[in-house]
Amino acid sequence: MASSAVSVTLVPADCGSIIPGKSKAPQAFLDENLISKLRDTGLTASDHQALDKPARYSPQPCPAGGACNEELNVQVCEQVERQITKNLETSPSKPPFQLILGGECSMAPAILSAFWKHAGTPSPPQRIGLIYIDADTDMNTPHDPHFVGTFAGMNMTHLLGMPGGLDSMKKFSRDGGSQPVCDATNTVFFGTNIPFAGNKPEHIEYLTTHGFQVIDASSVAGDPEQQARKALAYLEDRVDVILVHLDVDAIDPRMFPLANIPNFTGVTFDQMMRALGVMLASDKAGGLTIAEVNPDHDPGLGMIGMLTDEIVAMLGKRAGV
Repeated sequence: MASSAVSVTLVPADCGSIIPGKSKAPQAFLDENLISKLRDTGLTASDHQALDKPARYSPQPCPAGGACNEELNVQVCEQVERQITKNLETSPSKPPFQLILGGECSMAPAILSAFWKHAGTPSPPQRIGLIYIDADTDMNTPHDPHFVGTFAGMNMTHLLGMPGGLDSMKKFSRDGGSQPVCDATNTVFFGTNIPFAGNKPEHIEYLTTHGFQVIDASSVAGDPEQQARKALAYLEDRVDVILVHLDVDAIDPRMFPLANIPNFTGVTFDQMMRALGVMLASDKAGGLTIAEVNPDHDPGLGMIGMLTDEIVAMLGKRAGV
């Protein structure tokens, strides 16, 4: 049975894009009594502030070959990696489930890096996998003609260690820095909105050419549970621990407009929660990141309350409490 312990890491940041609001997300989850609801379910929950203070975007020139607010974004990743490392070390043989709430999607390389470093301590070493639930491929680089300078748009570029990524993000890696944290053998793209204009044909071609498993948004909407099982089937024989990254823009804003930037995926909130429930029920699920939540789109916190209750129920069911 899975551990009944949950470490909740709060990352109040909106420094990776030009729209403010995401830095308020962690507090919004707390306002919806996330921690007390986890405990009321029978889980042992601890909460941790990853940042010394909220990391907010500031207007500034975008350097050639770089990204806006690059230094601040890298600092956020450094602090997140330190906090997740501490959380995992509390019980090295059976660490708590990691629930990371943001904030920026671009903290993902730091989270994966912390897990990979911890994975080297057991004998034999463990292998880490990622289900990347996101409408966007996030494969931009500063050298692209359409790049607008936002750090968050480079998230998968850094996870995959693709050419054109920022040198400052190469430290978030595995195998002593020699390998990126993700590749085609340990990564599933889930809920990708392939027709979306931001997902450039060259990005999709790269994934296809390099053998990535891509489960598009229309497939998720058609049969959420089956597609989630497909994602798990791809990873469970290849990795020891599976992390799930949920960017809420994978949920269609016509029914659930919580995401920082809307993306019309056709996937309802219920459909995404059904898929997520299958993923978190896996014995190998070790963590969940929820990113790109903007409470400014949810004045009464009704949507964040719904999301909170779903996650609490899934983690309680997972632990059998």
